[in-house]
Amino acid sequence: MYIIFISVFVPIVLAAVVPAVMRRAGLAEERRWRWWLYAACILFWVSWYLPSPLIEGRDTSFTTHFVGGGIFTGLLWYYVKQSLGWRSRWMVELFSLFALVSALGCINELVELGAVKAGLSRLTLEDTNWDILANSLGALVAYAGYLLVGRRIDRPRR
Repeated sequence: MYIIFISVFVPIVLAAVVPAVMRRAGLAEERRWRWWLYAACILFWVSWYLPSPLIEGRDTSFTTHFVGGGIFTGLLWYYVKQSLGWRSRWMVELFSLFALVSALGCINELVELGAVKAGLSRLTLEDTNWDILANSLGALVAYAGYLLVGRRIDRPRR
């Protein structure tokens, strides 16, 4: 029940709340880029149902974190970046993505800890390092995709 709730509730709330916050902040260009947010939310939902590999003989949620943590965050970051009209050097952009994936990963781990301690879930808390690695690798793959494809989209039109 916990997985179904999180996999459905989080993307629906994000898809509804984030555009409202962006519009309230006066970002008129937000609508143009919103499909990136929707793609991120769908990816988050799908990630909960993908199989994950055994690592050191233990069941992990590596794929969930790689796709629903890292790549999801990369798409969310791109949506926000484009909505803000923000451009910077590649190192600053990569650092901002890493900061976002780290912050969201930390929030996720705290929610997992809270769910376990409240008796809402029977998650093992031993895979946190693998979760962080998967989140970071997924974000790195998303950034590589941005470098290959997204920068072409970013170029000013003549």
